[in-house]
Amino acid sequence: NYTRKSLSDSYISLCDYLEKNYIMNYWKKMDYNKLKEEGLVLVKEAEQTGNIDKYYEALNNLVDAHHDGHMGLSFYNENEYILNKIKQFNDYGLSLITLDDETTIAVDVENNLEIKNGDIITKWNGVPINEAIDNVKIPISEALIDNEKIMKTFYLAGVGEDTVTVSYINANDEEITTTLNKIDSNLPRALKSFNTFNHTKDDKEYDYKMLNNNIGYLKIGVEETNTISDGVSYLTGNHKVAREKFRTSLRELKKQGMTKLVIDIRNNAGGYEEVSTALASLFTKEKMYAFSLGIKKQKNLTSIVDRYVLADGEFSDIEVLVLTGMRCGSAGDGMVLYLSRIKGITIAGLTNPAGINQETGGLIFMPEGAVIMYPVGLILDQNGNPNIDIDDTRISRTPLDIKIPLNKEAALKIFNGIDYELEWAIEYLKK
Repeated sequence: NYTRKSLSDSYISLCDYLEKNYIMNYWKKMDYNKLKEEGLVLVKEAEQTGNIDKYYEALNNLVDAHHDGHMGLSFYNENEYILNKIKQFNDYGLSLITLDDETTIAVDVENNLEIKNGDIITKWNGVPINEAIDNVKIPISEALIDNEKIMKTFYLAGVGEDTVTVSYINANDEEITTTLNKIDSNLPRALKSFNTFNHTKDDKEYDYKMLNNNIGYLKIGVEETNTISDGVSYLTGNHKVAREKFRTSLRELKKQGMTKLVIDIRNNAGGYEEVSTALASLFTKEKMYAFSLGIKKQKNLTSIVDRYVLADGEFSDIEVLVLTGMRCGSAGDGMVLYLSRIKGITIAGLTNPAGINQETGGLIFMPEGAVIMYPVGLILDQNGNPNIDIDDTRISRTPLDIKIPLNKEAALKIFNGIDYELEWAIEYLKK
């Protein structure tokens, strides 16, 4: 609790505390001296001018520098700083997405614009498109570089003043430059695009059904059951309640003719790792190492108890395709990892999962209503390193087996409300 300190003193204390206690300092090669120096420039400006947003900016930059989805800036009073960060982006009547071939196209385009869906964007406000994307500072941090680029592309479509100039190549292969006017919008189009890309409209926490005569579907949006069973599983490493819930659903699907299965965890918000290992145990006849719970002693990370995927294997004869994506994180990331180690299971997605897996829970209270959230519990691999979280390279450590192609046809389907990845999954399992 640094709420009684001055802005400068509280910021210094925050940096010193994180340098001592943030559990992945060495893993991410954090340079707190540099962060302290850069942040204090903004904090002192806030003290001198009374512009408190400069202080919030310093806190936000510090959090973002960790590239950790379990870290965040929030507020314990009514404060619109984060909302205002999103509101600074405008709506010019279109969104953007970068395809696998590195071209960026227009999607979700308003009917009255000269630009049409699928047109290739070459410049934004006179800046070459790739350079313009790199220069965007997004309000929501992403751990992985690849996922960050997708977010930057979405937000680039909102960068500009009352007007913005856009150069594009139309269907006749002509390069044209046009001016777009800012239009009103209650929800920035970047967030709308993010939600469309990730199919958040149907965001059920749990669902199962048959997709056709022999392909079943299991959706897991959160890895929790109830407080008691989740607590017991955390202490014992064995989540019997979750395993039997999955078993009952899968048996029902098998009665209906399931021989192949899609497990949809694209929007899995996490929860308990033990739910992940409970699901994985149903597909393997071999006991497998999963992770260890650890603690930080001075500068060393130490494992204190190991966790395993048990050898239940009732559904080991089922061919499984797992759909994941950038909104799958924390224990959801764990579910991707443990399932990926099992023979007969394939991991696929338009993007890698989020790249975060440590246990949340830390809070640092700062002046002016700010709160810094940070991970405090360690989940380690067999080598005593963070189980999944990215290091300073920001490259996924739970990579896909198959990258689902993101071409123009796919993008246009997605932004027309079609679940392109699920369609792809069904065709993949048919073949």
